[in-house]
Amino acid sequence: MLAGADLRQLVFLDESGIDTRMTRSHARAPRGRRAIGRVPGGHWRRLTILGAIAVEGMVAAMTVAAATSTAVFVALIEEVLAPALRARPGTVLVMDNLAPHKAAAARRALDQAGLARRYLPPHSPDLNPIELAWSKMKERSRQAGARTIETLDNAVPDALSAITPDDASAWCRHCGYRSA
Repeated sequence: MLAGADLRQLVFLDESGIDTRMTRSHARAPRGRRAIGRVPGGHWRRLTILGAIAVEGMVAAMTVAAATSTAVFVALIEEVLAPALRARPGTVLVMDNLAPHKAAAARRALDQAGLARRYLPPHSPDLNPIELAWSKMKERSRQAGARTIETLDNAVPDALSAITPDDASAWCRHCGYRSA
């Protein structure tokens, strides 16, 4: 499917969710003392983050306090992705088979932006390096301990800044993509 593609032209896109109940999974305490932390229960809020990564790092990201619908995906393309990729002619957007990715409105928006697209095989997150980026971003988000949607949204830029070009390059190699 992507055989012979230039890694520098590939941009991997995906969505992920973070929420206000995220907390650290480990803690330290003095010997013989219990580490105390709080895990929220009850009412929590979810934030969806949509993003794109290339071999040199994160290319674009957007958050929304809703699920990924066709309208949300088209907004990502028109308002965030197309402007970010304007200086990258020949870009091939690689994404999964989520219904909004294949909707007619999304195809039109991608065509208008001049973005070619390829879809990954079903159930193949191991072929998308952004999955590893989400893992690092979520760990940073857990450290923020955000308990409101606004605090969580404000923590996202710092969490994304932790993703380095070296990370992106290594994740692309890990997923089987090699530069020519």
